[in-house]
Amino acid sequence: MRLDATAGLFLLIAAVQYLALEAVAAVAWCHPRYSYAVNFISDLGNPVRGDVFDGRTIDSPLHLVMDTAFIVQGILFIGATALLYRSLTGRVATALLVLALFHGIGVITVGLFPESAAALTNGVIIAHSIGAIGAIVGGNVVLLVSTVAGRRLGVARWHQALGITLGVVGLAAFAVLQADHALYVAAGGVPERVAVYTIVAWEAVTGIALLRSVASTASLTPSPT
Repeated sequence: MRLDATAGLFLLIAAVQYLALEAVAAVAWCHPRYSYAVNFISDLGNPVRGDVFDGRTIDSPLHLVMDTAFIVQGILFIGATALLYRSLTGRVATALLVLALFHGIGVITVGLFPESAAALTNGVIIAHSIGAIGAIVGGNVVLLVSTVAGRRLGVARWHQALGITLGVVGLAAFAVLQADHALYVAAGGVPERVAVYTIVAWEAVTGIALLRSVASTASLTPSPT
């Protein structure tokens, strides 16, 4: 399998497994019911049932499922970018790989060091918070840099425009989350999810685009006689 096809598969799997496992963990949430608007994604990875974190009561029996989704997301994102890196050269390639590492290592850190009241007390929450910032900011900046890389990979212009749009929206949502405390408390899950789902959406679309590009190229290649 070609490197870009493997990268596309990695990205598509990363997006699908993330959304699927998040949904599974959310459905298993017992009491009170999980709210995609009020609760944060990291609440699903909190291992302490009955914990009260940042004013929210936690009850996530499948916290390991969500933490696994974080870790797999990071590994596949880094793997896909490393494969595409071989098709690129210069500063764009280096920037893309470095930013992918920020995102990938960040989201892996979120999974390995979940939030909890105990983590807040013993300082582990610092690792979780740094990981979350790296994952969201690094991931959305990747979307912006990918527009330059996309030209070199022969990606369609609409896909380049999509990367810019999603990256800007994701970074703006993250900025709003940090700046508006009232929104953070009342419905912080909304801007957080916008900032994360822009990355997931880009993964899915890019994965499909790469796989279709490889399939199209293969169909145009004359078979040996």
